[in-house]
Amino acid sequence: MCNLAYGSRILADEESFRRLAPYQQPTPLSDDPWLERALDANLLVHDGPHDPPNSVARLVAALQTYTGAQGSPLELLAAAETRFRAHHMPTPAKEDKGGPLMRKPERLVDFAFDHTRAFLTHDQQPEQGLDLALVELFSHRPAMKLRYEQQYCTPHTTQRRVARMRQNLKPGARVLVLGDDDLVSLALLQATSDYQVDVLELDPDLVAFLKEKGGERLTVLEHNLRHGVPDSMRAAYDLVTTDPPYAANGMRFFLQCAADSLKPGPDSRLFLSTFPGLIENPDKLWTDLQELGLNIEQRHDHFSRYIYNNGYRVEHLAALRALGSPLHPTQELLGFPFLYAHFFECSLQR
Repeated sequence: MCNLAYGSRILADEESFRRLAPYQQPTPLSDDPWLERALDANLLVHDGPHDPPNSVARLVAALQTYTGAQGSPLELLAAAETRFRAHHMPTPAKEDKGGPLMRKPERLVDFAFDHTRAFLTHDQQPEQGLDLALVELFSHRPAMKLRYEQQYCTPHTTQRRVARMRQNLKPGARVLVLGDDDLVSLALLQATSDYQVDVLELDPDLVAFLKEKGGERLTVLEHNLRHGVPDSMRAAYDLVTTDPPYAANGMRFFLQCAADSLKPGPDSRLFLSTFPGLIENPDKLWTDLQELGLNIEQRHDHFSRYIYNNGYRVEHLAALRALGSPLHPTQELLGFPFLYAHFFECSLQR
């Protein structure tokens, strides 16, 4: 088991979930050496003082050196951003070299400062209330497949999405999940028996997993959304939720399928998780929403969290270094553990 924010780990097995279960509510710690180690690894929340993650300590030291200033981490970050943008912005690559982040490196700089600020703002205090049964369920999920552009969010993100969506759902509502590598359908079923939940998913391993865990209450179809939604699913759902690919074309056909699936009327809702700053063509997102008659009712910034894997981290650091950014504090600015995405609540007007 790993605390993603702290990077601290502890060796665990299936019995570990049983040991942790009593501590979902404040409870005196039993005399168990494993639980003491879990506390040291920040897998259990306690009221006493705790050291910040190593990544934060390294960041603060680098920002102090870079700016020559003192202050809180957020104050140092603001000072560093002003200096970085004035003196160390990378030079764009030529149009025929590299991908969009190489040709528009300002987007990568925006991403680094935005996500560092989000981590310092939202993830310095452990959040309580995580459903341990959901974590255990996630631990058995099939391996992530990059060919399907999968990027798993944290169990706590799925839990928060479901809580937010349930505020818009009445008993008997129909819910459609377009691509479910975040296991939203299973979390909905676990939370209540009030809804009918359907899933369209391309990954056959994930389809089998969802069918096994969801049972008769869940309908899962192996389906490629490039072919649109089946006729029987058009204009049929009170709520649709999706976490689509970041490629411009992929985003468009997911949104098209969502719009086609929603029941006409002002009460239908699409819940969309994405981060415009990393989309291949951010402006096209707003155009697509407008053309499809999807209006943003609410926006929750930095709502979703995903593991920022080292492959992406190395790629981003290498791109900035190749374009002239200094190693420090660039390396520390990319030390946050999560990729963030916003959560949009959209209505359908026709």
